Amino acid sequence: MKPEYAFGILLTAAALLVISGCITHEKVGTSTPNNYLPEGKNLPEGFKLIYALNDSTPGVNMTDEIREFYGSKNIGPATATIGKYWWGRPGIDYDAKVTIVSLEDEEHALAAVSNYLSNFKSSKIVKLPGNVSLINPAKINGRDATEFGEITGDNSIRLLYLWNNKNLAVLVEGNSDRSTSMKFASATGL
Repeated sequence: MKPEYAFGILLTAAALLVISGCITHEKVGTSTPNNYLPEGKNLPEGFKLIYALNDSTPGVNMTDEIREFYGSKNIGPATATIGKYWWGRPGIDYDAKVTIVSLEDEEHALAAVSNYLSNFKSSKIVKLPGNVSLINPAKINGRDATEFGEITGDNSIRLLYLWNNKNLAVLVEGNSDRSTSMKFASATGL
C-alpha cells in the first residue's frame, strides 16, 4: 500500500472517531424533556402513549400548552414536552397526560411549580363535603410532590401529581385510581 493511501485512511479513521465521539457525547451530555415521557413496558397496565407534543410539533404553541406554569414568579425560558395517553376506553374516558417543563435551573423549576399550584388554587378549588381537601402531599420516586384532585365531567376525581426534579417541573394527570395514577407518575423516573 502506498504511504499516501495509508495516511489518508488513517486520517479518515481518526476523523470518524472524533465525529462519533462528539455524537456520543452529545447524546449522553444533553437530555430533553422528551426523554422522560414514559412509554412501553414502563407504563402501568392499560396505559398507552398516543402522541407527544413539543416545540417542533407543527401548529402547536407550547407556551399556550404550559400557561398554568406561568404566573407571578418568573420562570425564565422554558422547553416543554407533553405526552398524552390512553388508559381507559378511547374516545370515552379522558386522556392521561405527562407534562415536563425544562427550565434554566432548580430555582426556576420551583417557581413554575409554585405558579401552577397558585393557578390551580385560584381556578379549580371546589369544596367537598366534610372539608375533604383536593390538595395533599405525596411522594413520587422519593421526591416531595403535591397531589391534586380535579373533578371531571362525570363527577369522579382525577388525580394529578406536581413536583420538580432539579431544573424540571413535572405534572402528571392520571385517572381516578390513586395507586395506578402514582405508578403512572413514577414511570417518568423523575
